[in-house]
Amino acid sequence: MKAPERILIIRLSSLGDILHTLPAFQDLRRAFPRAHIGWLAEKRSAFLLSAVPGIDALHVIDTRPLRRAPWSLPAWRTLRRTLGAVRGESYDLCLDFQGLLKTGVLSRLSGAGRRLGFSAAMVREKPAHWFYSKALEPTGEVRHVVRLNRMLAAMTGAAETLEKVVLEEGQTDRQAIDSRLAAEQLSRFAVINPGGGWPTKRWPAKLYGRLAERIITKLDLPVVVTTGPGEEGMYEEMAAQCGSRKPVHFHVPFLQLIPLLRRARLMIGGDTGPFHLACALETPVVGIFGPTSTERNGPWTDRDKTVGLLLPCSPCYGRTCPTQNECMDIPVDDVFDAVLRRIENTDELRQMD
Repeated sequence: MKAPERILIIRLSSLGDILHTLPAFQDLRRAFPRAHIGWLAEKRSAFLLSAVPGIDALHVIDTRPLRRAPWSLPAWRTLRRTLGAVRGESYDLCLDFQGLLKTGVLSRLSGAGRRLGFSAAMVREKPAHWFYSKALEPTGEVRHVVRLNRMLAAMTGAAETLEKVVLEEGQTDRQAIDSRLAAEQLSRFAVINPGGGWPTKRWPAKLYGRLAERIITKLDLPVVVTTGPGEEGMYEEMAAQCGSRKPVHFHVPFLQLIPLLRRARLMIGGDTGPFHLACALETPVVGIFGPTSTERNGPWTDRDKTVGLLLPCSPCYGRTCPTQNECMDIPVDDVFDAVLRRIENTDELRQMD
C-alpha cells in the first residue's frame, strides 16, 4: 500500500472505545510522521482527544439531533457542514474503527479513496463493511479490542510501537487534583469508580463500599471514590458501609482523572471509561466484569487482574438482563483477593509496609 499522506480516523465514541483506539493511532503516527492525521468523533466524546498530541485535525460531529428528529433541516445542515470540512481535508485514507452502518457511510462520504475497516464477521452492524475498499478478516481467535485496532492500523504498513499511550495533563486539571489531594492529605491511595454506562456493568455500590472498607482497614490504604454525572448517590451508598473511616469522594470532570489516576496505587472498577483510562496510563487495575468479555474488553496487560462469574449466557453484551444481573453477584472476598494479588505483582506492597 502506498504511504498515505492524509489519514482520517473514525471512532465516534465512547470514551473507553476511543482510548482503545489510541495505540493504533500512535502506530500510525510513528509510521507516517509527515502525514496529516484527522479524527472524526462525536461531540460528547471529542473532548478526550484534546489530551492526545499528534492529531492534526479534530472533526466533531453530533448525530443526536438527527436521531431525535430525522426530519430536522437544521440538523441536516449541520451534518453537511461537518462533512464538507472533512472532505475539504482531501483525505486519501480512512480507517473506520467503529464498524457501524453510520460510520461506514461516513467513511464513504469522507471522500477518501481507500477505506479500511473490519469484515462483515467482525463489525457490529454488518452493512458497514459494504463501504470499505479493504477489510480486516477474522483470525478465529478472541482478541482484545486494542489488538484488533492495531491489526487494522497494520493494514496500512504501520508496525506496532512499544511506546506508552500519551495523554497530556492540562495544567488546570493537574493543579485542581494536586489541591484536592493536599486538602485530604493523600499521598498514596486507591481509586474506586463504581459507575458504568450500562446498568448491567455495575457491581452494586454497597459491595464496592464493603470492598473499600477492607482496603482502608486491612491495607491501611485510603480510598478515593470517583463518580460521574448523576452517580453521586453511589458514593453515599458506599460510605454507609465503611464505618468511621470513610472513603473520600472526588466528583471530577473526566480529564481530571488523568492526573488523579497517574498518582493512584491501584484502580478498581468495571468495564467503563475511567477503567480503560487507568489501563492506558498503566495504573495497576482490578476489573469487575459481568456482561462483557475480559478477553476482548479487559485490562490491557497480563499483570492486571479481573474478577467475574462465568455463566452459560456469558458474555452477552446485554444492556438489560432477564436474570436480575446474576453475572454481577460477585463476592467481595473474590474482589479483595484480586486486589491483594495485583498489589503483590507490583512494588506497592513494599511501599505500604
